[in-house]
Amino acid sequence: MDEFKLRIYSILNELPTGEIISYGELAKRAGHKNYARQVGRILKELPKDTELPWFRVVNSKKEISFLIDSSAYLRQKEQLENEGWHIIGKKVKPS
Repeated sequence: MDEFKLRIYSILNELPTGEIISYGELAKRAGHKNYARQVGRILKELPKDTELPWFRVVNSKKEISFLIDSSAYLRQKEQLENEGWHIIGKKVKPS
């Protein structure tokens, strides 16, 4: 496993409950500011039963990137709502 992927996992694992982060910010914190798409690919490869809080990662507009009503969207929406976020369409807003 490469160092960038490990940094992504580590940063994500340490992200406090109730906080969100964008793909770009996660890439930047991992040392590669222009690797937002690579972050998305890394997260896409996570097993469904992962304990990493992948659902806290949103796009730069503070939106869920999945298609509305897709199974991934609904899982992310539910997890974010459980942490106190309000979801309007794709937009993630503090409650």
